[in-house]
Amino acid sequence: MEESDIYIVDTRNADHRTHPGSTPWRPAGPARPVQTVYAQPSRVYTQPQPQVIYANPPQSALAQNIFGRVTGGQLVDLVAQIFAALMPLPAAPVATDSAATDVGNLILYQSALASYAKRDEQVRTLGNLVTKLIG
Repeated sequence: MEESDIYIVDTRNADHRTHPGSTPWRPAGPARPVQTVYAQPSRVYTQPQPQVIYANPPQSALAQNIFGRVTGGQLVDLVAQIFAALMPLPAAPVATDSAATDVGNLILYQSALASYAKRDEQVRTLGNLVTKLIG
């Protein structure tokens, strides 16, 4: 055989154990220089996307914000407590020179305080009962 002859052996499906000295495939003809290819990023022109902003819904009336989570019964109880807190206390007695008059005035004052405390407790209890009935 001459030296210019090239043998191409396709070993893709061959059993390599039986052909240990086979020659690898070589292209025929003169060698070509290697070309370097540089990858350029592609330029894509798109429309800018609008930015989505999530916001809380607009706030409604002030009364709805304040009483939004208050039930009817709770509102009645709240009004009863406010009424009981705003009831005026009885006026304190003025001291005099007479001990008998001062003792009588103190007894009347203590009686008025007891009536005030009783009325306050009645209003608050009534508000609490209505709250439980309404729900």
